[in-house]
Amino acid sequence: MKPQYLLILALLLIADIFAYTEVVGLIRKPSDVSVIVGLVLLAVLIVVNFIVIRFTLSKFKA
Repeated sequence: MKPQYLLILALLLIADIFAYTEVVGLIRKPSDVSVIVGLVLLAVLIVVNFIVIRFTLSKFKA
């Protein structure tokens, strides 16, 4: 295991916390546009997390 991949996962966790609070703030607004933007950003966040975690796990096995 390389320490840089553990660092990537730690930074991803911190970024997820900040991004999730922003997304929830958008979803809670009464505007329809902000709710749609919040849901799109949530979907993007899920996809990015999946790609980064999959990449990191593949490097752990190597």
